[in-house]
Amino acid sequence: MGTVTGSLVEQSNGQPVPFANVVLLRAQDSTFISGAQTTETGTFAIENVAFGTYTLRATILGYRPVRRPVTLSAGSPTVALGPVRLASTTTRLKEVVVQGERAILTDNLDKKVIDVSKDLTTTGGSAVDVLQNVPSVTVDQAGSVSLRGSGNVTIFVDGKPTGAAGGGRSAVLDQIPASSIQSIEVVTNPSSRYDAEGTAGVINIILKKERKDGVNGIATVTAGTKDKYNSSLSLNARKGKLNVFGSYDFRRDRRVGSGNSFQTSTFLNADAVEQTRILDQNEQGLDYRTSHAGRFGLDYNLTDYQTITLSAQPRFNRQQEFESQANRQSAPNGGILPPGSSFNLANAEREFNRSTDYALDYRRTWKDQPRRELVANAVFTPIRSESESITNRIPYDDSPFVQQRQRFDNAIDQASAQLDYVHPFGEKGRLEAGFKSVLRKFDADYKFFDALVQNDLLSNRFLYEEYIQAGYATYANATGKWSYQGGLRLEQTNTEGNQSAAIQDTTFTRSYLNLFPSAVLAYDLSKDQRLQLSYSRRLNRPGVNQLNPFIDRSEPLNTRSGNPALLPEYINSYELGFQKFFGQSNSFTTTAFYRQTNNSVQRFRQLGFNEQLQAPTTNQTILNLARGTAYGLELVGSTTVASFWKLNANLSGFRNIIEGTAPGTDIDNRNFTYTGRLNNNFTITKKLDFQLSANYRSAAVTAQGRRGEFFFTEFAGKYTVLKDKGSITLRVSDIFNTLRFNFDSFGPGFESQNSFKRETRVGFLGFTYRFGGAQQPERRRRGDRGDQQQQGPEDPSEGGID
Repeated sequence: MGTVTGSLVEQSNGQPVPFANVVLLRAQDSTFISGAQTTETGTFAIENVAFGTYTLRATILGYRPVRRPVTLSAGSPTVALGPVRLASTTTRLKEVVVQGERAILTDNLDKKVIDVSKDLTTTGGSAVDVLQNVPSVTVDQAGSVSLRGSGNVTIFVDGKPTGAAGGGRSAVLDQIPASSIQSIEVVTNPSSRYDAEGTAGVINIILKKERKDGVNGIATVTAGTKDKYNSSLSLNARKGKLNVFGSYDFRRDRRVGSGNSFQTSTFLNADAVEQTRILDQNEQGLDYRTSHAGRFGLDYNLTDYQTITLSAQPRFNRQQEFESQANRQSAPNGGILPPGSSFNLANAEREFNRSTDYALDYRRTWKDQPRRELVANAVFTPIRSESESITNRIPYDDSPFVQQRQRFDNAIDQASAQLDYVHPFGEKGRLEAGFKSVLRKFDADYKFFDALVQNDLLSNRFLYEEYIQAGYATYANATGKWSYQGGLRLEQTNTEGNQSAAIQDTTFTRSYLNLFPSAVLAYDLSKDQRLQLSYSRRLNRPGVNQLNPFIDRSEPLNTRSGNPALLPEYINSYELGFQKFFGQSNSFTTTAFYRQTNNSVQRFRQLGFNEQLQAPTTNQTILNLARGTAYGLELVGSTTVASFWKLNANLSGFRNIIEGTAPGTDIDNRNFTYTGRLNNNFTITKKLDFQLSANYRSAAVTAQGRRGEFFFTEFAGKYTVLKDKGSITLRVSDIFNTLRFNFDSFGPGFESQNSFKRETRVGFLGFTYRFGGAQQPERRRRGDRGDQQQQGPEDPSEGGID
């Protein structure tokens, strides 16, 4: 182990610079290794550092960052740098000292890293709120995430699959507090190292980590209007080779919502006479959610070059929902309505979800080859959920009152194991290779009751297993101004499904082997300009609910079913990007993309007729609809407008085309869609910051319809107290209460207009307190923002998947 010593002094007069931050970064990828703070006399010492090549970086508010190369070896275990001179810069101070500024976008060879740790508009929120603010990412009213218009996104937390994979995605994301997230990695054209799953790409959520010795922690309490509360506590204790960490998050959320649907159906009755029915539905709902989430574990350095990590992340979520729905049918052309055709539905539902991610990680590096690395990890996630709902159907006429009860018992077991090896070649070359094995088991048991009697005809149990074996290899290097990376991934998929129902038992199996190539080519036009071209092939496997053939008749006028014949969809994705930096705090990135999807998976609704109710119905299923195409342009920019005002903006526009053949119709639906976000950060005083943002998404097409546009604005403020150890935050989401979700759909014989409004204008007031030896005043850490913009975050790969 080695030691680095030195002192920081002012360049102009040689006076010591106390309380500055001094860190060691790994030379090849700028990964944070260790750090210290200078004493009152300006001296520092960084001890117990593994031998290797590093970059020492010294930063403090009001001075230009300084970098020095450092090499530690068995022959030279101690490096004494002596006085390191810092140059004062008041101009730069005005440009970059912005508390709560929208974080810097770092564009790496195959991913974008967005530091979201200072985004004030997510105060009191969860990962869902954070993702809403990430360029090209949108989140709908149900918490479903989409990237560049596609909902088929693979989501990782710290580079590992979670309960979000294969089920329960929105519940898991809602249980990750925004305050615990350091950055978001967006990989729109993943290399062969990444899983091939996911049409649009990969989103990796990086959680905050503490590396300093001693006991450190952060406590946060937030209260929102109309019964919304959140509190969290994170603790970290590091001593010598052992690091122990833990966190707990409690969240309670009460939301009201309303919606309406207006559907017109045209059909032939028993006498072959054309009739028209109009169904007008209006609903009011109240939703209570309570969640508990923890994260506990330890890191232990077996040797100077080997680390093992054990962790567990338990989650528990309880939800209660109450809904009242008015259903009114009419026959404008004089048709006769059957008894009980108009009615009220009163529904009460409660649901419990519990899951835990158990993870074991091992990391091995080499003394004489710092870029050589072996990483192994295993993750096991059991997910259990139970839900029960009681629905009372109350007709407007004298027809009988009907009560129905539904119970869902779901069990999901997901396990994965992965081995990755990186071998360096020369100064910049590297070969990566690895293997991964994934097993998913689903057991979905659905019971339907007429009053208290189980209806076997409407009950169902579905068992599904999926095995995925994968291997990959990639090679990357650079020569002159050129950088390149190419790889190939091989994946074998085996699936088996078994539906057990009174009407019919159905069993199906499927097996397929696929190759997934990827390539990236980049050219540095100058030290602050880069051009990049990339390609990848990916797939989207059908989910368990999409494959389940059982027809859900719990809502008789709108039934649903899966499709066991569904095939995976395959995607070819191309990107051409350009990145430009202007000085220390201005940047511009533009990316042109083209995505072609074969066997495109889409929801499809067909008109039918319910003989018992003598009413038209629609059934929604899932089909492969030939082909989908999306191409467009993405712009991301950041600039300092004035010494107190920094502006970040992103805009994405793309053409979306869905075409194919479905039962009874040809599909050709297309439009131009764009999304945008404008974020303003204002530094009012040294302790007070404001943030104002606006978000917009235009209308987008589906196979049988159109999702409406939406727009909302958010405000947040932060006041620092207690010598930078505490902060008071105020946030107001959807200031003008404009966030509403609209959807129109159509098909042979029917068309409908739908609208849904959830409670989105909410005020949050919070307090955060940081304690322990790791506390560093925020303004001192921000002194190096401009330098990070070109070099990347201090630790961009921490917890990452690249």
